[in-house]
Amino acid sequence: MPSYKVSKAELKQSSVDRSPFHNRYLKTRLVGKKKDETRLLRQFFKGIKAYGADIKASSIPGYVVELLILEYGSFSKAVKEISKWKKGQVIDLESHWKKGEAGRLFSGTPLIVIDPVDKNRNVAAALSLNQFSRIVAAARAFEKKPGIAFFFGKKEKPWPVKKLKAMLQSKELVAIRIGFPKKALPDTVWGQIQRFARKTEKQLGLNDFKVVRSEAWTDEADSIILVFEVESRILQKSVVKQGPFVTDEGNGRAFLEAHKRLIAGPRIEEGRWIIEIARKHTNIEKFLREFLKKQKLVEKGELKKALNKSFRILGEENISELFKKNKKFAEFLTTYLKGQEEFI
Repeated sequence: MPSYKVSKAELKQSSVDRSPFHNRYLKTRLVGKKKDETRLLRQFFKGIKAYGADIKASSIPGYVVELLILEYGSFSKAVKEISKWKKGQVIDLESHWKKGEAGRLFSGTPLIVIDPVDKNRNVAAALSLNQFSRIVAAARAFEKKPGIAFFFGKKEKPWPVKKLKAMLQSKELVAIRIGFPKKALPDTVWGQIQRFARKTEKQLGLNDFKVVRSEAWTDEADSIILVFEVESRILQKSVVKQGPFVTDEGNGRAFLEAHKRLIAGPRIEEGRWIIEIARKHTNIEKFLREFLKKQKLVEKGELKKALNKSFRILGEENISELFKKNKKFAEFLTTYLKGQEEFI
């Protein structure tokens, strides 16, 4: 890949301009057995599904693996130290920053690994808090009981359909199926999928469909699936709202004037105004259908293309049918419903 020739990494014109500096830095330091130790640590991260800086993975990039071996010396020492990591952990091989400075400069990220050739860059910035926590938990589990499974993981075998249906009956699950936009870059789409999933979850919550857990999946070819587990798919027709204390005359008046169309009330309970109003949405599938129709008009980029390609709300029967037809989705949904980290 072409890059600009610069005298220092800090003078880069593009991100790839750092590569020659990285290569020179590692060439004289990552030598001998350290190369094998790096391969071992990299495979460990791959095995626990925490490797890669792309949006989908939000994990440990290859360069960080190499720097961890330079910092700790070996795979075993690295895993031991990782098991003790705390949120905001700082690794600064060249001591570019005084104690506490890097933490303030790069606050908000769970792991701070200062680029040895560019002190203003945290090379672990792509790592999410969830993946950081999984890495720490996996390191603790490995320290307690090492095993080959940590390096290669395990592919979840799909449950029998009968077991799936029994599980779905014990949960309140709904899914959205959207078409994957043609010729789109998966990493670009993943960023928009995650944003849209958060947006949808927020709207569900604002309409009293409390989301317990959610997850996104795509085959990066035809379908995007957003799964939402909620407390209830069907809500009561009315909702009780608690207002201010009666003694708070100004706010009490504003509260009552803001809610004119009542099913019951106003009444006083425990010194507060209480009213009952009708819910606008009581069925999650109907709400999502209306929501997605609106999003077709307001979304942009690849998500707009995806929504215009197709969208469908999936209830339990639809989810079961897709589970039977699509092995990759079946593996994903089995892992999701099992709800357990595989290294535990």
